[in-house]
Amino acid sequence: MIRCFVVLSLFLVSSVWLAASGSYVPRPPRKLVKAERSAAEIDPERYGLGRALVLRTGEIRISNEVNASVRADQEAALRAVEARLSNEVRQKAQLTSLAGRLTPPQLDAVIYYLGVRFPAP
Repeated sequence: MIRCFVVLSLFLVSSVWLAASGSYVPRPPRKLVKAERSAAEIDPERYGLGRALVLRTGEIRISNEVNASVRADQEAALRAVEARLSNEVRQKAQLTSLAGRLTPPQLDAVIYYLGVRFPAP
């Protein structure tokens, strides 16, 4: 009887030992290495302005009048940027609708934002 009790208790203790949590790590995990950015940091003003213009959010107002003299140049620049985007982003952004309605700093900010947010592969 005692022999059965000892064998049973050893079995129970060993099963608990086998089902231990395993939370002890003999060597702690290494920290993840962040991807190195280019030497130039992101310009928050241009990025924010470009984001607001593309997403049409915030206090930024876009002129309703189309300037015909710069429309062709802006449309060409926006189409070049649009060609690098995925179809889903291209449909949401509708960049060609901005052509002729942006000032030069706004156009620069839109191109900058899309270049940072969706880098070319």
